[in-house]
Amino acid sequence: MTVPSYRRFLAECIIHDPARQPGLREDEMYGVYLSWCFLNQEQPAPDAAFWAAMSDSGYKKSHTAGRQVCPGLGMKGPAAVDYILSSQPSLV
Repeated sequence: MTVPSYRRFLAECIIHDPARQPGLREDEMYGVYLSWCFLNQEQPAPDAAFWAAMSDSGYKKSHTAGRQVCPGLGMKGPAAVDYILSSQPSLV
């Protein structure tokens, strides 16, 4: 996936609002990315390449309460809905 595609993913799917967003766990962030790729018929990058691109874009993981999180981030858009419904089948 090209860098512009990562930028498009971030613009369409990620909210950066440290005052109001508790953060996304790394599995949530990558899960939304996978949903976005599926919906946009993109080939997803491997986990390591995704996180390298996120780091280059200024989104870094931090260790909080025993887990890796991306602080201040939330999810939005159709890929977020797809990810939530896919990860919580009882909601369907």
